[in-house]
Amino acid sequence: MLELYTPNYEVLNAKDRITIDLLKDGQEFLEQFDINPNYLIDTVSVVYKYLRNNRKIPHNLFKFFIGAYYIILRHPFAFPAHESKEDFCKQFGLATSSLDYCVEKITETLNYIKIFDDMNFPYFIDPKRDISLNVIKNMVKTRVDEVMMRFLIYHQPINSQIITDQLVNKIIIEMKAFPEDLFKQLYELTLDLVEKEFEDYNEYVKLQNKYFF
Repeated sequence: MLELYTPNYEVLNAKDRITIDLLKDGQEFLEQFDINPNYLIDTVSVVYKYLRNNRKIPHNLFKFFIGAYYIILRHPFAFPAHESKEDFCKQFGLATSSLDYCVEKITETLNYIKIFDDMNFPYFIDPKRDISLNVIKNMVKTRVDEVMMRFLIYHQPINSQIITDQLVNKIIIEMKAFPEDLFKQLYELTLDLVEKEFEDYNEYVKLQNKYFF
């Protein structure tokens, strides 16, 4: 039985070794440029997760390291991050179309949340690892559970916009878990989370036309 499994382990180990070598190559590639070293590990981590979710290795993986670095640089807490894509790409000798392609592939594969500030500059949120987003999700769930129980027991009306207003004010003003300048963007994100959370309640779905306003 052990002999039957040995080839599979060898293939797995070979793939892991190739991945590790590729990550090291990408790290050394980025280190040639004037990048912020504080973001290097997170950048490599993004590429690692992207590779784990794809069967094929991209033809020019170095471009994906640049794309991952761009994503990491543009977390909402980096606001205002108003460097143009042209200026960003210039330091790497990369076409903006290539950057757009790599960023799109990574964010779609890893389900990143993408928001835009009022000047239409993008920011990216990791839906699984972002601490602030996880805090917001927990707050939304707790608040929706409470409101839903009050609705079912006391027949108190539900207004998802009022709930969202209350949550966003607490997140930004009290907790400072999101940049105040991105209030509108956070409101839209939180409202979406609130409404999705309500969908988990069958009673709410059945009665929303009667009680929801």
